[in-house]
Amino acid sequence: MGAWGMGIFDDDTSCDLIDEAMESDAKSFVEKVVNHKGSDYLEYYECQEVLVSGAILDAILNATKYGDDVEGFDDWISTQNSEFIATVKNDILSGLKIVISDKSELNELWQENKEDYPVWKANIDELIIRLSS
Repeated sequence: MGAWGMGIFDDDTSCDLIDEAMESDAKSFVEKVVNHKGSDYLEYYECQEVLVSGAILDAILNATKYGDDVEGFDDWISTQNSEFIATVKNDILSGLKIVISDKSELNELWQENKEDYPVWKANIDELIIRLSS
């Protein structure tokens, strides 16, 4: 696992994914991730896709700033159309809940780090709360 911190964009994979998303548009990226709905178990990469999608929705819906973590992200977000969010929000929320459950490879990996796991999980819990309101 190429993680260097507990934030969503403190991981090599999530940085690659947000770069991929920023090469097109939020709708295309997030709608691709919705295909994970109904999964019994999310592999590491799928978990990262859900986390990045959650951050995208959070930035669009709640104006949460991630610009300190990803150069150009806030500017890119400001150009995104938000009309698609109503069709994907519940699926992404469901995916985020799986990410922090026993049905997630990423959660299993983070649980190995007893010291940092609570902070990592709290970050995802806070994201879920913001997207739920």
